[in-house]
Amino acid sequence: MATTLNPDRLGELFVAAADVGGQTDLRQVLLSVVQTAMQATGAKYGALGVLDTDGSLDEFLHVGLDDETVARIGPPPTGNSLLGTVSRGSTIRVSRISDHPDSVGFPDHHPPMDAFLGVPLRTGDQLFGNLYLTEKEGGFTEEDQVAAETLALIGGTAVVSNLLHARLNQTALFDDRERIARDVHDAVIQDLFAVGLSLEGASQRIDDDAARETVSNAIQRLDECITSLRHVIFDLTRQSSGERSVVTEVSELVQELAESYGRQVDLTVSGVFGDIADSVADAMMHVIKEATSNALRHSGASTVSVAVAGGAVDFRVAVQDEGSGFDQTQLTPGLGLKNIKRRVSDLGGTVEITSHSGVGTLVTISLPRRV
Repeated sequence: MATTLNPDRLGELFVAAADVGGQTDLRQVLLSVVQTAMQATGAKYGALGVLDTDGSLDEFLHVGLDDETVARIGPPPTGNSLLGTVSRGSTIRVSRISDHPDSVGFPDHHPPMDAFLGVPLRTGDQLFGNLYLTEKEGGFTEEDQVAAETLALIGGTAVVSNLLHARLNQTALFDDRERIARDVHDAVIQDLFAVGLSLEGASQRIDDDAARETVSNAIQRLDECITSLRHVIFDLTRQSSGERSVVTEVSELVQELAESYGRQVDLTVSGVFGDIADSVADAMMHVIKEATSNALRHSGASTVSVAVAGGAVDFRVAVQDEGSGFDQTQLTPGLGLKNIKRRVSDLGGTVEITSHSGVGTLVTISLPRRV
């Protein structure tokens, strides 16, 4: 049975994920990841190690030890023994550190530590460091491990985002823009997108209204973070292409949704998409994500169809499934239709939702070309 997180932890993880994209100070982001992990798991001490190219610890950030104790302990660890095992890509969860075969003990003046949870910090196949948590009464649970692994993914994304940001500030970038744009998409957006969808699905099982509202607000912040990163991609590629490629963005989004849910999503694109306002394009992307995610998660249909058309005066999006359908008078707060209606209405567009039990659902929106 899959391990899920309780509402409080879900809210913490959402907020942590949403905050990553808006930060440029890597040290503060990583310290925030450690602090959130400690709060989510109940650990007394936490640390995060960033790896050098040779696999040794280049930087070691810690929370929970006072300055006097740190001074007595001496230099930070170099990544050998048990910490080195985590650095090689293995999650370790033990009730007593001394019982693990790779443990070599602590230096003088180090406080006693028994329970240990170490999680690799990675994005895709690339390993950047480790998240370490120690000292929890009763030991760390499987749920603690799920929370730590989610936060480690967020930390890995923060490292990649920071490295890419540094590259963007270099001078000789013109010929490198396409590759950097692809890196932003593949290494940052896709991981944040996967984190958001995973936690979004888990949030549907929250019964507490206040907790669900907290999660919903954090989802919106995470979506805004992804939108900002998509703007970075647009800015990088605009000099060579001259305009935003909305068709490419829609295609990539639909592919991300299909891969995340393991289902088929058919896309049809027609018409003209030049001269589209950023606010309209952003709203279109949000609506496609929301409506398609709803269909994939709730309809039970094996295939979802998405049609996007660029007309002379407006853009139209239709998301259709032939699944179970629903009674529109009995909508649950988790379906996200309120968000769709709000986004479209704010831009002067229209929304039409048709659904019948056992037949399926059709969501159609219309947005003006310019606002």
